[in-house]
Amino acid sequence: MVIIGGGLAGLSTAYHLEQQGFTNYRIFEKDSRAGGLCKSLVIDDFTFDYATHILYSGDSYAEELIKNKLLNNEFDSQIRKSFVFYRGIYTEYPFQAHLYGQDPDIIQECILGLIKATYGGASNPRNFEEWIYSTFGSGIAEHFMLPYNRKQWAIDLSRMSYDWVAKRVPIPKIEDVLEGALKPPQRKYGPNAYFWYPLRGGMGALPDGFLPYIRNISLNSEISKISLPAKEVEVKGERLKYDKLVSTIPLPQTISLIADDVPTEVKQAAESLEYNAVYAINLAVDRPNISSYHWVYFPETKYIFHRIGFPMNLSPFMAPEGESSITAEISVSKHKPLKMGQDEIIEAVIAGLLECGVIKKGDGILFRDFRRLDPAYVTYTPNRRENVELVHSFLNSNDIYPCGRFGDWEYSNMDQSILSGQKVAQAVTKNMT
Repeated sequence: MVIIGGGLAGLSTAYHLEQQGFTNYRIFEKDSRAGGLCKSLVIDDFTFDYATHILYSGDSYAEELIKNKLLNNEFDSQIRKSFVFYRGIYTEYPFQAHLYGQDPDIIQECILGLIKATYGGASNPRNFEEWIYSTFGSGIAEHFMLPYNRKQWAIDLSRMSYDWVAKRVPIPKIEDVLEGALKPPQRKYGPNAYFWYPLRGGMGALPDGFLPYIRNISLNSEISKISLPAKEVEVKGERLKYDKLVSTIPLPQTISLIADDVPTEVKQAAESLEYNAVYAINLAVDRPNISSYHWVYFPETKYIFHRIGFPMNLSPFMAPEGESSITAEISVSKHKPLKMGQDEIIEAVIAGLLECGVIKKGDGILFRDFRRLDPAYVTYTPNRRENVELVHSFLNSNDIYPCGRFGDWEYSNMDQSILSGQKVAQAVTKNMT
């Protein structure tokens, strides 16, 4: 068996194959390290993840596996400290539930808009933008939900579906919104209100936790071709046979690797799948405790980033004592390219951090690190589900099993990618018995 990709889903597939006593597999990972988007990097005793990551799960098996086995109980449980910075004011996340302290005119717009949306009659939204208006009303929509999501997704929200929002976007009851406007925050909302984080090694400790339990992983090994009739993959000029193939790389890339004729409708379906990329800019700051927060959202367009995180607050081992660290995230796509060079982007990030007061003019920037995560998020276009099902059906009929965020083409968390690997491992072994 061949597994393409050594990210969480690929590692989980191998782990769960091993748990079933199946060892005749081989992982091919193009990078020099396993982990995919879950890797961490260390620079001068500072640890940064590939963008801001935290752990939480509603699945008891995944929680047990992550906490007790992969992290070996070396993690910290924390209460989320995330905020929205809007018009110079920090509002606790989610914005719609914690309006207390905002400008009175903004609060009034948000409350009246929500009442109108709630009691104004039934609506049938056709896209994500219309869903935001019909769910939250014009005030919350225009002050936060629309501008922030436009920055995060880097696409016109009318081109997105909303079939993914149920587990992602907190929707407080109207009485909770009213209470949140009249009183300081009383409660946390959302599935990540409480989270876990590895004590050492950053989030890269999670994929590293799989390594003692698996074997047969080839790094610096990128698959260049898949032959369906011969059931062969080509890597570094070598052809290798497989009986089943698990692919955790993006679906369009899997289809493009197939050397044989692929039905036109399958090619078109794969090519229609959309995604964005994220620039992650990591900064080390020569000043302690520049913030007590975990991360902050920035809906206003005057800030180039849509979110900044503070790795030093996730674990005391993420930065040297007396220093601070920042990860700024910027989403781009074919619909919203960023026509700036790397140095220009970094300078724009620093300018934004100065303007919002996160850093000060006298702060020393010890180093600057720039990463492009591509792809980063899959985009929920209206025809996504049908196109994914078509591509999956074709691949499955040829003994290829997509897996993970980019194989399932879902907005998957880390626990969900791990569970996807478990599911595929069970499916392929069942079909081989």
